[in-house]
Amino acid sequence: MSSIGNALKLYLLLQSKGKMKIRDIAKELEVDERTVRRYRDDLEQAMIYIDSQAGKHGGYYLHNDNYLLGLNLTCEEYLTFLMIKEELEKSNHVVLKDYDSALQKIQQVYISGKNEKDRINIFNFIAKGTKANININEERKKLIDIHAAALTKNKIQIQYTSLSSGLTERIVRPYATIQYKGDMYFTGYCERKQAIADFKLCRIHEYTVLNEKFLADKSFDLDEYMKNCIGIFKDDEIHIKLKVYHPMSQIVKEKIWVENQIITENEEDHSIIYEATMKGVEEIKSWILSMGSKVKVISPQFLADKIKNEIKNMHKIY
Repeated sequence: MSSIGNALKLYLLLQSKGKMKIRDIAKELEVDERTVRRYRDDLEQAMIYIDSQAGKHGGYYLHNDNYLLGLNLTCEEYLTFLMIKEELEKSNHVVLKDYDSALQKIQQVYISGKNEKDRINIFNFIAKGTKANININEERKKLIDIHAAALTKNKIQIQYTSLSSGLTERIVRPYATIQYKGDMYFTGYCERKQAIADFKLCRIHEYTVLNEKFLADKSFDLDEYMKNCIGIFKDDEIHIKLKVYHPMSQIVKEKIWVENQIITENEEDHSIIYEATMKGVEEIKSWILSMGSKVKVISPQFLADKIKNEIKNMHKIY
């Protein structure tokens, strides 16, 4: 094993076993004691300090036994990692495999320093949500390749099914990847539409990362692009004013739907007036319809008309 590999192995030995005699370390690493001391010096140059204690019960030990890998994780911090894993598993998220691999490495260090009674589990925690109906390995590869193309400024050619125009072939300049409600999207400049658009990864049937480069659009700002969006869809901004009745009013005011929202409470009937400037008319409409009879659109009138028409169409079905 290389010197770097053995130096890391020295660290891991002390991390796992605690205090060790230098002769025992040398035996484990299959080197002499002088080489072990050199490894110690190498680690100290990287600010990973190993102390020594003389005597019968002495030996080498880490100055801070969680410095490199354990990061001094508290019980609460470790629990957070486990809760995130549960949420990724329930949603069948494309990064689950990578996250789980990283978590296993963290667990090896965290658990090794804990007694059985001090270890924690999350059997009393569950993440509830819809699960993506995808091939997780295929989607993970798409995400990695498209994210890399965005970093290296390579155009990509995709076979994509749009809800409005069906299956088409496009050449896109990828800018960024976005997660929304457990699904992965990427944003880029579509040369076919000559506009910036969002593409859902699971609707990409085939793709090729091209050798052709593109110049970065310095005017594109992802935060500005997503600003005031209630969801993933974007169109002209509209200012909405709703009256939301109890108990839905309590649910609405528990969330920040967009940063500019203003909520005025009515203590008499516990209703609220909700005002905000938003993008994404179709998602705004869906959000309002999800509240059923517990909401009324005060303005704009065209949005109220859309809600009325949707209710009429629903009535025809039922």
